[in-house]
Amino acid sequence: MRTLRPLHWILLCLIVVPALRAQDSAIEEALNRANTAIDEIVAVPSDERTVENTLLAFDDAVARFFEDSQRIAFMAQVSTDAEERERGRKADQAQGEWFIRLTKREDLYEAMKELEGSDRAPKDGEPKRLLEQLLRDFRREGMGLSEEKRNRILEIDNQLNELGIDFRRRISEDESVLFLTPEEVKGTTESFRSTLERADDVYIWPVKGPAIFQIYNQCQVPDTRLKMVAAVARRAGSQNVTTLEKMIALRAEKAKLLGYANHVDYQTETRMAKNAKAVADFYEDLRPKLRKKAKQDYAELLAAKRKDTGDASAELEAWDVRYYQNWLMREKYSVDTEAIRAYFPMEAVTDGLFRITQTLYGLEYKDVTDQADTWHDDVKLFEVWDKASNELMGKFYLDLYPRPNKYSHAAKFSIRLGQKRPNGERVTPIVALVCNFTKPTQDEPSLLSHDEVETYFHEFGHCLHSILGDTDVAWFSGTQVARDFVEAPSQMFENWVWDARVLKSFTKHYQTGEPLPDELIEGLIAARNLGSGLSTEGQVYLGMMDYAFHVDPKGDVDTTELASEIYSQTRMFDPLPGYFQASFGHLVGYDAGYYGYLWSLVYASDMFSRFEELGMMSPEAGRLYREKVLSKGGTRDELEMVQDFLGRESNADAFLKHLGLDAGNQ
Repeated sequence: MRTLRPLHWILLCLIVVPALRAQDSAIEEALNRANTAIDEIVAVPSDERTVENTLLAFDDAVARFFEDSQRIAFMAQVSTDAEERERGRKADQAQGEWFIRLTKREDLYEAMKELEGSDRAPKDGEPKRLLEQLLRDFRREGMGLSEEKRNRILEIDNQLNELGIDFRRRISEDESVLFLTPEEVKGTTESFRSTLERADDVYIWPVKGPAIFQIYNQCQVPDTRLKMVAAVARRAGSQNVTTLEKMIALRAEKAKLLGYANHVDYQTETRMAKNAKAVADFYEDLRPKLRKKAKQDYAELLAAKRKDTGDASAELEAWDVRYYQNWLMREKYSVDTEAIRAYFPMEAVTDGLFRITQTLYGLEYKDVTDQADTWHDDVKLFEVWDKASNELMGKFYLDLYPRPNKYSHAAKFSIRLGQKRPNGERVTPIVALVCNFTKPTQDEPSLLSHDEVETYFHEFGHCLHSILGDTDVAWFSGTQVARDFVEAPSQMFENWVWDARVLKSFTKHYQTGEPLPDELIEGLIAARNLGSGLSTEGQVYLGMMDYAFHVDPKGDVDTTELASEIYSQTRMFDPLPGYFQASFGHLVGYDAGYYGYLWSLVYASDMFSRFEELGMMSPEAGRLYREKVLSKGGTRDELEMVQDFLGRESNADAFLKHLGLDAGNQ
């Protein structure tokens, strides 16, 4: 997901409705308008400062700049035209540099302090919270330090902005492929192979998206699975390793200049965790519980491999895990993960997703693609209307299929923030879901794996979190919450694809129209925690790797060596050669924050328990959740929101149950 919060997050976020082939002058015009607006705020006499002409005017200026400037920047993520992508990257850098300068404007900081010290300072509500956070974030960007230190922080921020753009660019432009013979890809599906280019009798197999998981999940040839794992570990090249290590050192230097022990302490200050120790304690408590389940998973998969191969001395390797999970799905649970794709055609999944969310939250979606100027023929645009009030809540784009040079994962991009402008005008949010699901072929529609369906629901959870936020201040719109909570609403919504009645309601065989049979649904649900210990240890590895990179006070780390060391500590396999961190895009944007995926899952699982009590398709449960959590955006403390929705204190019981860590596994 891509989101916004607070000043030091802005560099990585908000993307606005793309105007195709926009001229480079557009970014200059946006910058000029934004600078003029900020200058007008600064020029207000101190005895005339008000919430409206200073605080809300700032919020409006920032929101308008997003809407004006980033229509070009978004093209770097989705355009098929190389020149347009390059213009997008330049626009991305230009707007990032503008925000960096904004955080260093002492006159703007003084204007906010003047308001704080006056009898016109906001006393409560969103304005009070906004002023507190702005003053905090100005401090976190160097206000109060010497001019020499502030200048160095400015240099660091500009370097980090440029390095981060380069890091992401190499990932998105990586076109690594494997050349594989038909014998080497035995077990993969003919429908997928038919979409690939060939050189004589050899498949040109991309190292991205669904192509990776075809090999991991289906390929019967261990050496091919190893080749893919090794190729994934080398994506984006060693140059990205150098870039990453420069960023880590700069982040550590900035943290030290600002008085923090390390970059983790700096980043977590504004999050639920609050400090590096809380993150370390979280992992220390979870890991021994998780290891018990991982050992059970390992033994089960090892037995599966030995039975499949007939080799009683065979050992389980990292590149065997997903393959033998799928093998057990077929052999133990009678679920063929590829065969059940036939019951998940994209149209039926989308219809089901829409029907579920419209029912839960009292919404209506309208397809307005024919009125839209989209960036590709695959893209669709929908309006979201509230049924009770007949009010337009926002819009979302769907860009669901892979193509060359497109953003290579699945993400929700905020496009415009919701707000109530100072003149009373209500601005509705716009978001885009940019995904890479299995494409249609000449003979078949897009048929999703159950994993892809889960991802679709996850990202749509982000979508509705953005659109259903009901805040006056853009700064708090939708997903503008603490970084280690932002995944909770999307993770919670994954649970709907694991419910028998829900699955029965929208699955439809693309040829016969029959729903997914009961026995397949039962097998799928029974297998939910198959391999959950090993897979969650994979998440722990990523989070602890990110943590280890950034907890060093000097930031002087060999990331390849350290990643290998953390892998050995957290996984049950030997580390592979390579530099996976080079293509781990979360290290820009989620730096020192990847722990948040598991951290937020604690709250996601607990919130879902409320739906289990009230009913998964209950409009009353949906209304309560929308009112207590989704509509609040970032206007309240995240833990307070959760506990208000639950009607009790939050706990980790549901989280441990979700991971399959019941009383017998803890």
